[in-house]
Amino acid sequence: MSATADKISSPPPAKGSAILTASGLRKVFRMGDSEIQVLSKVDLTVASGEFIAIEGRSGSGKSTLLHLLGALDESNGGVITYDGRDIAKLSSSRRATLRNTQFGFVFQFYHLLPELNVLENTLLSAMIENSLLGFRAKKAELRNRAKDLLTQMGMDHRLRHRPQHLSGGERQRVAIARALMNNPRVLFADEPTGNLDFETGRQIMAVLERLHQQSGQTIVMVTHDRSLACKADRILVLEGGILRAAEK
Repeated sequence: MSATADKISSPPPAKGSAILTASGLRKVFRMGDSEIQVLSKVDLTVASGEFIAIEGRSGSGKSTLLHLLGALDESNGGVITYDGRDIAKLSSSRRATLRNTQFGFVFQFYHLLPELNVLENTLLSAMIENSLLGFRAKKAELRNRAKDLLTQMGMDHRLRHRPQHLSGGERQRVAIARALMNNPRVLFADEPTGNLDFETGRQIMAVLERLHQQSGQTIVMVTHDRSLACKADRILVLEGGILRAAEK
């Protein structure tokens, strides 16, 4: 079944209502005969329009948790629901559709394709969502959306440049535009400033804050930096496999 035909469609939840939940979430990694428990009975509720920061030391399992919440990986126990649906009960094709149409992802290392220019990299998720014929039919509309997003990111003067000709901050701005291309309900950001210098990281954080404040974008961000975490509505700390609330 194509991604378009299998698209998960439902009205967006009201602002403030639960959109993403985790209950009793566990994750274990096996190394030979040994088991390493990274997450232990994690509970989490993300409200629509909320900006959550998950803080923790390197190796605490922050990225693992984000990958589980974003349906990039599977847990060893517990339940994750998106908009009331148990993600584990979706077929692999519907999980793929969920990732591409409902979720957006921003990673520390950008993951831009070097052979594509800025505009083409931004259009990637739209190309994946639509069939070849569908993309061609909507190409002008999609290109305009990509250009609008890149303009919002201050990258409209770099549309034809390839990633190797961009600074780290510029690459991350393109990655954010790509993540927003399909109007995701939830944006997952995995150490989005971790590969940047302080000033560039501050600028990228300002982009995420503006997205949240102006468009009500739901954001789940993991970071080891408390100064960045404090920009979120709520801070949670992952330690010893347990998630707990933290003071700003």
